[in-house]
This record gives sequence, structure tokens and C-alpha cells, in this order.
Amino acid sequence: MNGLMKWLLSILAVSLLIRYRYKVLNTLLGSYWLRKWAVNLAMNIPGIRSKFIQSTFR
Repeated sequence: MNGLMKWLLSILAVSLLIRYRYKVLNTLLGSYWLRKWAVNLAMNIPGIRSKFIQSTFR
């Protein structure tokens, strides 16, 4: 029974995250430190970094 409850709660959590994904993203990225961390993380990915640099210095 315990495994079934965990499974149902995880399905519920995922469905709520999908339904309210933009509100969750706006809330998370509204924080200065989380936004800074997300940009720093994205800039460490070579593909994203190269596209950003190319579009910035055209």
C-alpha cells in the first residue's frame, strides 16, 4: 500500500507541475539567485554558449 501511495503522489505532483509549469518557472526565475544560477548553468553548456555568443556579436 505504501508503494501505491508514493506512486499516486508522484503522478499527482508531475501532473500539477505540467499544468502550472509557467507559473512555477516565473516564480523560480523571479528569484535573483535562482535566475543567476540558471544562467550560469546554461552558459556552461557549450552548444548554448556558442549560439548565445554568435547571436550577440553578429
